[in-house]
Amino acid sequence: MDNKKLGLIIIGLSVLFSLLTWGFSSQLSALKTDACACGISCAAHEQSYLIYCGIALIAATLSLGAYLLFFEKSHKLILDKIEKDSSVKNSEERFNLILMGLNADEKKILSAVKEQDGITQHTLGLRTDMHKSKLSVVMGILEHKGLIKKEKKGKTNQIFLRVKL
Repeated sequence: MDNKKLGLIIIGLSVLFSLLTWGFSSQLSALKTDACACGISCAAHEQSYLIYCGIALIAATLSLGAYLLFFEKSHKLILDKIEKDSSVKNSEERFNLILMGLNADEKKILSAVKEQDGITQHTLGLRTDMHKSKLSVVMGILEHKGLIKKEKKGKTNQIFLRVKL
């Protein structure tokens, strides 16, 4: 059930509680004025605590209804942020697990491709400080392992991550 609908239902219940409490209070005050002219403690005076309990119940249900009605959006934003943060953390953990099975050159290349997906092979060589031939060999190994893919773009290759993080 939607929180707004539930909030409206609870507010409706608090209105019903307030009507019941008001009715009980008016009946109790009528009893007090009729039966307690003598000044002696009677049942009407002793049962006035029920009115206070009713008021407390009304306040609690009204505040819960208002909370559900108006503050639902902030909870959704918080939950979305928590979910986004956990997915980022999980993707970083997965990437670190992949890196654990690679040698230093493969790690350099894969990290550079992760930073800039679609990087050109020439830029990748500059960023990793590898010679063209070594870069080509290591990229062939990573492509064979299924971690990257090369796409021809003009005279150069663009390198993309193939793994889903």
